[in-house]
Amino acid sequence: MSTKISMAIARLDDGDAMAKFLAPIPNGERLAKVLEDRHPLASRAYDDETWTARFVASDATEVKCFTVSDITIDQAEMIAAACPDIGQLELDEFRRTVEQALGPTLDADLD
Repeated sequence: MSTKISMAIARLDDGDAMAKFLAPIPNGERLAKVLEDRHPLASRAYDDETWTARFVASDATEVKCFTVSDITIDQAEMIAAACPDIGQLELDEFRRTVEQALGPTLDADLD
């Protein structure tokens, strides 16, 4: 298994950036509707088919999504428990938290 970690970020008022941000997210249209309200939020989702977890946070101005691939749902829950305030994390901090929760990742790609 080769765990990969990436982060995407977009301003909520930038339509092109939001379209690019939402495109790879399954059911991204539902997330878009939630983000339209421009309220702070934190959410997570797990895709059983691809073994991919997504951790989304918005401060009502921008939204970020950390994606962790090739993990089990139990590992995704371990990451979620280790990241109670995901919106405050940058990619390096998130990666360190994942490594602490799961052990060193085998291939932590930067996207």
